[in-house]
Amino acid sequence: MVKLKLPSFGKRKEFPDQFFALDLGGKVIKAFVFNYGEDTIAPLGSRKIPRGENLKKDLKEAVTELKNDFPDAKPIAVVGVSGPYTLAFTTVVRSSTSRDVEELVSHARETALRSAQEELREGLGDPKLKVSEIEAEILEVKEADKLEVYLLTSFATAPYLAEQARLVKSAGLSLWGFSSLPFNLVSELSQTGDLNALVLDIGGSKTEISLVFGGQLMETKSFFWDFGKNGNPTAFLDLWLEAVSISLSAFEGVEVFPSKIYLGGGASSFPNLLEIVSSYPWSRDHSLEVAPEVISLEEDQLPLSLKQVALRMKEEVKDESV
Repeated sequence: MVKLKLPSFGKRKEFPDQFFALDLGGKVIKAFVFNYGEDTIAPLGSRKIPRGENLKKDLKEAVTELKNDFPDAKPIAVVGVSGPYTLAFTTVVRSSTSRDVEELVSHARETALRSAQEELREGLGDPKLKVSEIEAEILEVKEADKLEVYLLTSFATAPYLAEQARLVKSAGLSLWGFSSLPFNLVSELSQTGDLNALVLDIGGSKTEISLVFGGQLMETKSFFWDFGKNGNPTAFLDLWLEAVSISLSAFEGVEVFPSKIYLGGGASSFPNLLEIVSSYPWSRDHSLEVAPEVISLEEDQLPLSLKQVALRMKEEVKDESV
């Protein structure tokens, strides 16, 4: 078995030791400064900015404060993306060993882009919506009777990416690149072993579900849901859970769902959400071997997982120097 990496960004060969990471989605914007040292990365400082009428001004002020606090940080930013305007999934390509890996990867990326375009255009109701690949990484290459390539790709709509890019520029930062927040979180959660789970990123205005098998992000599904307009909390959560269950049905080819559910995101602290998710009859509509264990993620663990980008980039530089 051979493991390879396909650079996710490729704009610069050297990744800075101190850099900015931004989560610009949802009702609260999050900005972090990370420091890389001795194969570990830790946050030095952060700011949270409520999304309001003066978002650009507020974000710029927060970034300026972080620049002043950490003058050694390079003014470049990795931006995490997630939600209904994005999509990420792993593609498995199989062929005879006589075929070149690069050729297989190129074909897989083209096929994945077409699939992402179709799903995002249909989901957002715009048949002409432009969709861009933002990340591609070879997770694994297996060579046996047949050549197997496991390729992670992530995508986002062009208007969404343009909006994020404008926010980064207005904050006085240079955009290094975009990276899938679910992919980075799965990478972080899988550090202690292969992970089989459903990961729910519950934002104030959207919910994203990641399906994970063997430590690999298989696919994401998202839907809009405003946790600020809940009315009767019990009825509100019942309806939200029905929407989650419907989204699970959209994952194709799943014989048995994982028996572990992670809850994260700003709205994951909604009153009684953990208890209601734990007691929901998941096996009523979906195949599970046992009742799922429900686990709450630490606050901000999703955006903090963007440190995985630097770990991958630094590792790629090391591999090139060997």
